Amino acid sequence: MSVYVDVYTHADSWLHRLDPRVKLLGTAAGTAAAFLLVTPLALLAALGLAIAVLRLGSVPAERIRWVLRGVLPLTILILLIQPWFVPGGRELFALGPLRLTTGGATAALAIAIRANVLTLLALMPLFTTRHDDLVRGLVQAGLPYTAGLTITLALRYIPIAAGLYTTIRQAEEARGLDLERGNIFRRVRQFVPILTALVIQSVRLSDHLAMAMTVRGLGSGPRTERRVLHMTGRDWLAAAIIAAALATLIAVRLAPGLGAGA
Repeated sequence: MSVYVDVYTHADSWLHRLDPRVKLLGTAAGTAAAFLLVTPLALLAALGLAIAVLRLGSVPAERIRWVLRGVLPLTILILLIQPWFVPGGRELFALGPLRLTTGGATAALAIAIRANVLTLLALMPLFTTRHDDLVRGLVQAGLPYTAGLTITLALRYIPIAAGLYTTIRQAEEARGLDLERGNIFRRVRQFVPILTALVIQSVRLSDHLAMAMTVRGLGSGPRTERRVLHMTGRDWLAAAIIAAALATLIAVRLAPGLGAGA
């Protein structure tokens, strides 16, 4: 079984043409902003902004829906579990020692939306940047080549693992595996063969990756660059806008009486 999933979308949009370092800066600034925002409404606006930026950058809507569908189980889990462990506000429901409050429900909703925002931000550079350019951007930003390659491969492994899981599940269902029957415990047990095959395939992929890097001489000597990235005026302008937006948000959060609504 051979699976390869590349989340990069070929296009010639303004987002694709930005320097990878600017996109990495945008991801870092967006991540900081997602943690600075605490209300569900503000985080929902951030989620809408992230989706709008991706769409304006020619990332297909189906690709965005694919990401949000992947985060949906985590979103549901947060909404079901988190509200019971955050006290505060008016009590809505009691189940033994557990109390469901308005504060807990609001906090759970904020965390769930934040998880979706962070996922889109983390994948944004992968959607719009070729693999070699992303590694080159990390290296020119100051990271050692091996560190930049490791981070990029780790991010790329998320969609690869998702593709592996889908392929294995479809193969098992074609062989008669029924994941819809029985109670919750029986359904969980039904996933054991899928997870076992997923682990085996992951180990094989890791072994193939290690052999490929060895054959290419990774770490055997000094590296040379065929192409060096250069920041253009458009890149500097985008970086300035990102930095100014983050600085404004930090100032609003620190200002007395202004940060409560964010």
